[in-house]
Amino acid sequence: MRFACRHLETRMLIRLFALATLCVSAATQAAPALPNASHASPDGRLSVVVTTDNNGRPSYSILRGGREVVAPSRLGFMFLDAPKFERNMVIDGQRTRVFDQTWEQPWGERREVRNHYNELRVTLSEKNPPRRGYDVVFRLFDDGVGFRYEFPDQPQLQHVRISEELTEFQIADEATAWWIPAGEWNRGEYLYHRTPL
Repeated sequence: MRFACRHLETRMLIRLFALATLCVSAATQAAPALPNASHASPDGRLSVVVTTDNNGRPSYSILRGGREVVAPSRLGFMFLDAPKFERNMVIDGQRTRVFDQTWEQPWGERREVRNHYNELRVTLSEKNPPRRGYDVVFRLFDDGVGFRYEFPDQPQLQHVRISEELTEFQIADEATAWWIPAGEWNRGEYLYHRTPL
């Protein structure tokens, strides 16, 4: 009986070792590209989705209450002295964080201002060499969304000289715009126009 128990323990240890080796092997392989990245505002009403199409062109869309407000809109850049960031991209990863801070302003309609948002950082990289990459950082507030591009340090992109930004804003439905003309020294003093977008 004692021999049978030892034999069983040995078989179990071998199986556990094989399973651990398989898990470590799977963990060290490159993570597959994500099909999309998404996140929502603190109250959940606004959300953003970042994806790539069959040609690896990245785009984003914004939804409010599940309804598309900004239809899929292009992301990317043209450079002066490097290949463009426009296609053959994959979503390498996403990170999220929550920020909630209240600060006091010396004047204005409100004494205390709450700066509360959920952040989504999406890493986009080229599928093929030179495998350059950039991050798009979205901040989702309960009443709006903003985003910016960040270029991390990387040997294959030492300098960023942008000739054209390819970012689009495809408004999904008819909308109203409030705007003032630009180009004059006192452009902040004009009356706003209200027109269809």
